Amino acid sequence: MEHVLHLIPVAAVPAPQHCWGHAQCLRQKQGQNLLTVEQRIRDEQRMMDEKIVLELDQKVVDQQSTLEKAGVSGFYITTNPQELTLQMNLLELIRKLQQKETQPEKAFS
Repeated sequence: MEHVLHLIPVAAVPAPQHCWGHAQCLRQKQGQNLLTVEQRIRDEQRMMDEKIVLELDQKVVDQQSTLEKAGVSGFYITTNPQELTLQMNLLELIRKLQQKETQPEKAFS
């Protein structure tokens, strides 16, 4: 003889009257805990973002210093957004010139 287990949805089983207050209290506490966890996650994400930005800023300063010491024109330590944009454009130009220089010459047919 085979036994079959029938599951009854929780909503279909009425809880005793004294449990309603406790269940409501648990739902409220769960909601508060969820809000607390969500806020903690937002705070940790913000702190991680700030840490990453600081690390990137330090990399920029290191790069500026290295290029300045190497005598590359236009490079010096700065946080001025316009000067940073100019330096980024200079780096892009240097990169493109280097790529062009290393590409093999195409033969004319």
